Amino acid sequence: MAKANYVRVVIDRAIRRELDYSVPQSLAERVKVGSRVRVPFRDKSALATVVAVPEQSEAKGIRSIEAIIGEAPMVSEHSLELARWIGAYYCCPIETVVRTMLPQVIRRAEMGWKKQLFVQTGRKPDAEELEKLQRRAPRQAELLGAISKLPGPVRAMSSSSQVPISF
Repeated sequence: MAKANYVRVVIDRAIRRELDYSVPQSLAERVKVGSRVRVPFRDKSALATVVAVPEQSEAKGIRSIEAIIGEAPMVSEHSLELARWIGAYYCCPIETVVRTMLPQVIRRAEMGWKKQLFVQTGRKPDAEELEKLQRRAPRQAELLGAISKLPGPVRAMSSSSQVPISF
């Protein structure tokens, strides 16, 4: 595959234009159609998606891309074709369609914190409390009894395999 000297991108803002940027030699091997890139736009940086890799560009004052976001292309060529069709059919800019196709974490190009929930009892219930709960809410009593027998906190998603209760 030949090195990319230029890329045509759609910026994550509705400007209704595709813009050409040059590719530095250090990034030329990695940039492909569908790659997410950071580009200079006006006086700031903006995130964009590569929609074409032309061999030449007739544009004047071409600036260079700043970085490639991620290791692999985030949008396939087929998805870009679909985005073009959707944009033409519904009369909306392709950048809006591409932005809508991407999950939020990819659109923002930042890693967030993932929360994990753990299950454990606040205190060990005694037999009398479990018996009282058994009469009022048998399923809750069964679950509380099973959770209280666990050796320590268990992730909520994996707790169903460790707690012998069928739902």
